Amino acid sequence: MKIKLVALDMDGTLMNSKSQLSQGNQAVLEKAMKAGIYIVPATGRVYSTLPEAVKNLPGVKYVLSSNGAAVYRVGEASPIYTNFMSKQKALEIFHAIEGISCIKEFYVEGYGYFEQSILQKIDTFDIPEAFRQFYGIQKKTVESIQTLLQSDIKGVEKINLPWITAQTRAELLKCLSSIEGIALTSSIGQNIEINRKGANKGDGLKGLCDVIGLDMSQVMAIGDSANDLEMIQEAGWGVAMANGEKQIKEIADFITLSNDEDGVGYAIEKFCFGK
Repeated sequence: MKIKLVALDMDGTLMNSKSQLSQGNQAVLEKAMKAGIYIVPATGRVYSTLPEAVKNLPGVKYVLSSNGAAVYRVGEASPIYTNFMSKQKALEIFHAIEGISCIKEFYVEGYGYFEQSILQKIDTFDIPEAFRQFYGIQKKTVESIQTLLQSDIKGVEKINLPWITAQTRAELLKCLSSIEGIALTSSIGQNIEINRKGANKGDGLKGLCDVIGLDMSQVMAIGDSANDLEMIQEAGWGVAMANGEKQIKEIADFITLSNDEDGVGYAIEKFCFGK
């Protein structure tokens, strides 16, 4: 099998437990790109919060963001493939969970938006230091999410409900259970991610491959969490991280080393270069 594109989840996969890109992984990515292999970050993150260390790697041309709901060509403001949730569906979700106290992020046009009132109680949420910078800096505040959703936007990429307790998760899932046409997943244990049904990293990968003229059999996908499941299933070669969830390991063609052992670099060397 000739691998021409490698799709990489970010958190828990390419990035180590300190949310850093290791020198070892970076060196292998650069080697792969010099060999003509597309390296494509495939993340649940919204495009604007992609790590600079990844976005600035020479040769990274495309990014799957918001679980594949928006695929960007690096440096361009508009996505080349989308699978958005309608504004009406996003409003339905917003009203269903409005009374539950948690951070509610709405990913729109490459940015994450949350209500300004959250900043007054941001310290009450268990947010790791590496992600605190997102709030008020890399993500945008609005006075009203409802007003945002009623404005002239094309749709919503994803709704993210991060840093929630087990009790809050249960309350949210109960509220969301009766809403049709949505897909729920997670990238970490403390969040719920909501996309349009059918919008996932596997779908985004197919959309990208159609644009650049590749077959999915030429793709290797590497991930660790529930939101990586479809792309690992759809790719010609699916790889799970050693630190990955059980359900991901069960469907993968290969289990590589952990994200703290440069598991991404190991898999690329093994399957792209035969080492």
